[in-house]
Amino acid sequence: MKISSRLLSLAALALAVQSPAALESAKFDQDNVMPRFPIPMQMAGITRGNLVVATSINADGAIVDTLVLGYTNVALVNPTIEAIKTWKVTPARLDGETVPVQVVLSFDFSLEGAVITANIVNHFLFDKFERVGDGALAYRIHRANELDQAPTLITPVKPKYAFEAEKQGVRGKVQVEFYIDEQGAVRMPAIREMTHPYLAAQAVSAVRDWKFTPPTNHGRPVMVAASQEFDFGDGK
Repeated sequence: MKISSRLLSLAALALAVQSPAALESAKFDQDNVMPRFPIPMQMAGITRGNLVVATSINADGAIVDTLVLGYTNVALVNPTIEAIKTWKVTPARLDGETVPVQVVLSFDFSLEGAVITANIVNHFLFDKFERVGDGALAYRIHRANELDQAPTLITPVKPKYAFEAEKQGVRGKVQVEFYIDEQGAVRMPAIREMTHPYLAAQAVSAVRDWKFTPPTNHGRPVMVAASQEFDFGDGK
């Protein structure tokens, strides 16, 4: 089995499953409560803000994990995460079967309230995270070329690959995309393209247990997006 790795020059991950198959995206209830504009920001005379967060939604429609990818003001984080915890979601479906997905949400705040946009298929590129002036992000994911210390894998775990699976011709390449946070932990591993469910499950399960040295920018731990390719049944 050959393993190759690279850092992504993307700010966020898309769906846990993307394919030409009939995919019905996860839907957020229109009655979900939006986060309120933080009072500390109002008192400081700040009238606008932005926050980007990745959410992991299981096949039952429950939000099982959230990860903040960027914000203009840290005061936006808690009210947003607390609001998301209460949300109702209709799960995504692939060919009629419910499936887990990851959705990146962008909250544009103003004193009038928060406006939410959900980007389910397209990635947020880095220009989304590099605003200037009042819109400049105080926290964001970093590019690979911004690192002075790239993350190094210190606890590699190979995916399980049953002999019977290879014997039956279950083989192929699997691309797992994930975040490496400031502690070097893997967050939200996901499959970009449709592949055999068995191979996808084994690849994601392995990557979830990986641990890296923290990536750093000017000596400070930062978060990055990364990609790992596995080749099952290549005869090696």
